[in-house]
Amino acid sequence: MAADRKRPGSDAMDQHGFIASVFEAAGGEHVDALVPAGYTGKRADILFRTDGIIAEIKSLTSDRRNDPKVGEKLGEMLARDPEGPVIFGEVTIGLHDLPGHLAERALREVGDRVRKEVSSAGKQIEATRTILDMPEAYGLLVFVSPPDRIGHQSIAWLVNDIVRQSADRCKLDGLLVMETALGLGDPEGINANSFSSVWSISGRPLPENFGNHLGKAWEQMTSQPARTAEVGTFTRLGSAE
Repeated sequence: MAADRKRPGSDAMDQHGFIASVFEAAGGEHVDALVPAGYTGKRADILFRTDGIIAEIKSLTSDRRNDPKVGEKLGEMLARDPEGPVIFGEVTIGLHDLPGHLAERALREVGDRVRKEVSSAGKQIEATRTILDMPEAYGLLVFVSPPDRIGHQSIAWLVNDIVRQSADRCKLDGLLVMETALGLGDPEGINANSFSSVWSISGRPLPENFGNHLGKAWEQMTSQPARTAEVGTFTRLGSAE
């Protein structure tokens, strides 16, 4: 771990940089330092050489659920559908309150940023496999999100949705979703729980040692103890979903 890395809670660090620092502490190497001099093409963020993993980190910095334009589109969509709820004034509607087809359409609209990032990450990871001559490297897409944004299961659904529709655009093997308040410069967030979940995309298992290395690095960087829990218990412990 580099000595000049900022501690969680510093306003000098964003979440992308924070997670990259944790990955570095877990044995990762920045791809920027590994590509040939003069290379200007696409590349992912981190290489775990021992585990054969190429990781691309995407941070969700905006909340489309609170975007007035998105809210207007969702309202129009619900009003046009005969199975949509009848809305008077301003109300908050959860995805679980909608019929299945409407919930899926609403999630695609709210998660449009996620869908775009999936396509981008696939291209970055595939380019990195080529430039580093590691065609069999495990492609790991990492989404880091502040609390109260799109939850783990929604992100996993969106990633599966785009991969299912156009698998040739995404050269991804696994998805790691990380929900944390750390890295936002909010002192109060230091005491909040953080959550991570792993989802398969290609069916290839994530190298087992990676999780152990990441857990130890997380404890080293944050003083938060790492322990295993079922995704279904996340909300009870404070997760957004």
